[in-house]
This record gives sequence, C-alpha cells and structure tokens, in this order.
Amino acid sequence: MDERQSFFEDDDNDTLLFEKLQEHVLEKYPNPDRIGCIDHIILKAWVNTPEKLDLTDPKYLHVLKCAECTRELIELRRLRNEQSARAKVGVPSPLSPAANWRRTAFAAIPLCFLVVAGVIYWRTHSVAAPAQIAVATPVAVTIDLSQAGTTRGSDASTVPVGTLPRRVVNAHVVLPNFSPGGNYLVSITTDRGGASEKATGRAVAKVQGFHADLTVVLDLRNQSPGTYFFATTHEGDPASYFYPLTVR
Repeated sequence: MDERQSFFEDDDNDTLLFEKLQEHVLEKYPNPDRIGCIDHIILKAWVNTPEKLDLTDPKYLHVLKCAECTRELIELRRLRNEQSARAKVGVPSPLSPAANWRRTAFAAIPLCFLVVAGVIYWRTHSVAAPAQIAVATPVAVTIDLSQAGTTRGSDASTVPVGTLPRRVVNAHVVLPNFSPGGNYLVSITTDRGGASEKATGRAVAKVQGFHADLTVVLDLRNQSPGTYFFATTHEGDPASYFYPLTVR
C-alpha cells in the first residue's frame, strides 16, 4: 500500500500531537463571545469538502486560538464520521478506489494543516510564553483614598492615586472616609467626564469603621504610559469621583 495513502487514512484516529493541540486550544483559549470566529458554513466545508478551500490562508490559524471554533470542528467531524459509517452499512461505495483515495486525502488536509501550524506556533512562542503568563498574572496593589475628600463630577481630587503598572492589577481600594458600602463601578479614564474609559471593573465595597474598601481587577496591559484618572461611581449616585493617576 502507498505510504501516503496509509498516512491519510489515519484521519479517524488522529495523531497524539493533534489531540494535544486540540486539548490545549480548548483549555487555554475560550472565546464565548465568538470574536473573529470562522463562519459555520466555512467550517462545515473545511470538514466535508476541504478541497474547495485554500487552507493555506492565514485566517484559518484563528482556530488555534479559539476553543469555540475548535469545538465546532470536532462536532462537525463527528457528524461526518457518523454519516459515513451509516452510509457504509449495506451500501457499496459509488466511488472508485482512486476517487476514495483523493477524498480521504483532502479530508486529512485540515489535520495536517493544524498539526504543522501548531508546531510552528509553539516553537515560535515557546520562549515568550513564560513572560506573557507573568504579565497576565494580577499584581496586588493598594490604593488608599481615605484622605482624598469627596470632590466629584468634573473636578478631580488633588490627592493622587499614585502609579500603577501596565499590568493586570488586583487593586485593594480604601475609599474616602464615610463612603457608603454597596456596588461600585471602578474605571480608568483619560478625562474627568468619564466618557473615555480605558479599563473598568465592578466590585462590592464593605464598610470598615469610618471608611469602606473594595477589591477590583483592572487590565492596564494595553494602555500607554501617561496620566489618567481613577474614577469610582456608587450605584446609588450617578456622579463619579476622580483622582489623578499615573500609568507606566
């Protein structure tokens, strides 16, 4: 038997490398909002008639960082295999051996493409991965506004928040004295109107004696170094409190 044919007919079993790549994508790249996802019709064609697609197009690399597309491909392949199995029961194949070989070969293209692309991707990013994970790990910071007063609206407090890194920060915020407890929206803005929000988070403040404090996660990784405002808004008060902030 031709060695190439033997390789392509291994599509139903999948290689260990493909299975590991598949598990990695499902675990590490959730995409519940389906941002940038490939259309269902294209994914179906990828599984059933891959010869009609140019699978060398870089846009198909999206599946390497999308659990939703990968999960959909798995389901489409399962349905295809079930249909093929039902069709084989008592029904001779109308295709010649050569035609069967070509169809099987084309069906294996997505597997080969993903495996090769996955290996290249891992090799290219293996060195940078630890640094990326470190950057994504929240950094604990404390922001003490207890003496900041109650300046709000378009006037910013003269008490600065301080400096925050361009990282994901897990901020423990001590609100100004006598602040109420409850639900708060915390945001990083470029103006005192609050219209240009760059990062936001919601948290519940608990009263501790004369002040209330909360803990909120803010992602500042995509912000440019510079001056911003740290804003807090209580759900029962539409006016926001603004405090000078430096990001670097």
